[in-house]
Amino acid sequence: MEEHRKKKQQYGISEGAFKRLTSLLDQLEHSIEVLYYLMKNGREKSFVSALISADAIDLGSLIIEQKRNTDILFKIDTEKNLYALLCQGTEVDGGYYFIKRLVDTIQKRGGTNIYCSEIDVQNTEHPIQEIVFRLLNMYQRAKSEKADGKISFHSLN
Repeated sequence: MEEHRKKKQQYGISEGAFKRLTSLLDQLEHSIEVLYYLMKNGREKSFVSALISADAIDLGSLIIEQKRNTDILFKIDTEKNLYALLCQGTEVDGGYYFIKRLVDTIQKRGGTNIYCSEIDVQNTEHPIQEIVFRLLNMYQRAKSEKADGKISFHSLN
């Protein structure tokens, strides 16, 4: 019986991860749909989505201070100090360097346990759910590997 229970758990998503995933989908899905519309109509070339958390710092205020007025900030989980960003009109290098500067600033201001995942989206061929799921999966992996201060990056092209 115990072995059966362990096998079942291998295929599921933990309750916390499941709730974060549904929260991410709730908050990002329509915004990414708008970005896809803009891309399909030639008004946008690409965008970057990012998920970031940190302890010992007011992360939301710091991101607001650092982001451009076209970057869209989402508060995902206040208890975990977890935020998502959609950065419009951002190429691969620009998105990576922005998040790198953000992580460096968090570290300089005393933030700890900084975990970040970032996905560069260059076309509309990927289901929105795939983008969100990959973003969270990369973030969860960074946390489990204790990749403090490192950026987990992937490009969808």
